[in-house]
Amino acid sequence: IERTQNPDRKARLQFVVPALSSDPAERDRFFASLADVSNRRREPWVLDGLRYLHHPLRAASSVKYVQRSLELLQEIQQTGDIFFPKRWMDATLGGHRSADAAGIVRGFLDRAPAAYPDRLGRIILSSADDLFRASSIR
Repeated sequence: IERTQNPDRKARLQFVVPALSSDPAERDRFFASLADVSNRRREPWVLDGLRYLHHPLRAASSVKYVQRSLELLQEIQQTGDIFFPKRWMDATLGGHRSADAAGIVRGFLDRAPAAYPDRLGRIILSSADDLFRASSIR
C-alpha cells in the first residue's frame, strides 16, 4: 500500500485489507461494516472484499457470513446498482462448496416470506448452483 502511487488504488487496497486479515475479528468487523450503505458506495471494492472474505481457503471460517449476506440482499437491491445483487451473491457463494453453506442457502429460501421478491430468489438460486452441485458430490 505504501508503494502505491495512485490514490484510487491506494484507497481500494486500504478498503479490502481487513478482508485479507489473518485476524478473524478484523474480518468480522469488515463484514459488519458492509451492513452500512455508505460502506457499499464503491461496489467494485465491496465485491473484491467479499471475494477475499469468501475465498475457498477461508470458506470454513466465512460460512458464518452467508446467512447475513442473504438477509442483506433485499436492501442491496434497493440501494445499489441493478447488477449489484447478483454480483453480491456470486462473490459471497463463489468460494463455498460445503453442505453447511448449501444448507444455509436452502434454509433461507425455505423460510423466505411469500412476499420475498421472486427476482432475488432466482438470483440466489443462480449464484448457489455451483455450491449445490459441489455439496451434493461430497
